[in-house]
Amino acid sequence: RPLPFCFGEYTTFTLEQQSTMPAAPPPARQGSYSTSSGLKDHIVHALKLAKSDLEANHQKANFVRIIMRFPQIRSVFDRLKAIHAKCDVNGDGKISIEELTGAMAELMNDGRAEGRASIKPEFIKRTLSISEVDESEETKGEGLDVKQFIVMCAIGFILADENKELSTFGGMLASGDDAYRRAMTDVVTAYLSFDREGKGYFTAEDFQGFMSASKRADAARNVFSDERFAELDVSGDGQVDFEEFVYAFSKWVSDEDEEEDDEDPYLSRKANPLTPRVLLALQLSKNKLEKNKKGVNFTRIIMRFPKIHKVFDRLRSIHAKYDKDKSGNIDLTELYDAMNEIMTSGDETMDKEQIENIFMLSDLDHQGAQEGLDVKEFIVFCAVGFILAEAGGKSAKLITGEVSESDKEYRDAMMDIVGAYLTFDKDGKGYFTSDEMHNTVQAVGKKDAATLLTPERWRELDIDHSGVVDFEEFVHAFSLWVTAGDDEDEDE
Repeated sequence: RPLPFCFGEYTTFTLEQQSTMPAAPPPARQGSYSTSSGLKDHIVHALKLAKSDLEANHQKANFVRIIMRFPQIRSVFDRLKAIHAKCDVNGDGKISIEELTGAMAELMNDGRAEGRASIKPEFIKRTLSISEVDESEETKGEGLDVKQFIVMCAIGFILADENKELSTFGGMLASGDDAYRRAMTDVVTAYLSFDREGKGYFTAEDFQGFMSASKRADAARNVFSDERFAELDVSGDGQVDFEEFVYAFSKWVSDEDEEEDDEDPYLSRKANPLTPRVLLALQLSKNKLEKNKKGVNFTRIIMRFPKIHKVFDRLRSIHAKYDKDKSGNIDLTELYDAMNEIMTSGDETMDKEQIENIFMLSDLDHQGAQEGLDVKEFIVFCAVGFILAEAGGKSAKLITGEVSESDKEYRDAMMDIVGAYLTFDKDGKGYFTSDEMHNTVQAVGKKDAATLLTPERWRELDIDHSGVVDFEEFVHAFSLWVTAGDDEDEDE
């Protein structure tokens, strides 16, 4: 039987050579998916298979190692949050069975369920129901919030590996996505650190046993304090099942994000409702490039700088035209006027809220609506609008999307920007670090790229000094690189 969790490929676990042969994997489960008890039996069986795979590879679940991978897991959970936002068509903060079925159909049509059976609404309904952790009886059946959605994805992931013909949302997402598969493998392994027998639950005594047996338990104590068990045991029955564990685990992984969200919402990029859509758009662009077998190549993009420069010149002209007070910036009112005139279809209505949200993402110096966007920030505005339009979001009606349909030169330039960004953020997680930039430059080995991507460039990229560079920051710096000689030409 193939190893569904790919444990041999990753170094998430502590290896322990065993002197005895591992136990044989549990027999295939024949129970029904149509009842809650039958579905729970399949989940337990899938966990036993995961435990068996660990033993077959002489590996041991290690929660301390998982803690070290929280940033990588968080980036995958951020993507799931973005998918949740896209699926939540009515914007009520929950995904209903109708919204979920539609999303699954889209994934299946995209080739993410090859060789699997058709979507079964009753199975989706049962999976959704079992994922409603910490839900009151009055609101059960109304849909899944973000944490519950992550639970459902984790359940779908292990069930799809247990049954190669079953179509699940979490299983479809794992198709061809190593970062997602590894993160979900980490979730399963973290759970098995406590449920060492794979029986489908663990108790407070099992937790205490882990703490006393672990050689580095002190490293996990900050995450797994005694108070954490109350968070885990949502039902209060003294046992923590897989669904309850994933629900709490998703909160622990994202705790740092919640602290950041306490900042001024205007200054916090995470508070912007479009942020998860930008992340999803980057993922879709990455998948599109891979599907078309167009690998990103920064050196090749450097060779296209003259063509990109030509498009940037056009954007500069638009910026100058609507900078009516000649302040060097387009304020929000002037941007509304520009959008009203530039919209290509007369029967389209301008979505001011979307424009304001893209404006705030693009206002990298945080001067506010009155001061407005300078030329480089206006280019950022256009790039963000472009990728959102490509992803089919609500902002697809903006000029940045409309132009791309009819203007190949504009579209190619914007795709070059996205491709250049993905050269560094290879996983499409929404940011890259200085180490990732350094590794990319070393891998390129070409003089042009090495000359352009010097350590000094990092200061241009990391505008907010956060230690990571997001898409908007990258576009801002990229516009500088493409137009680097313009000021010298004007001086002459």
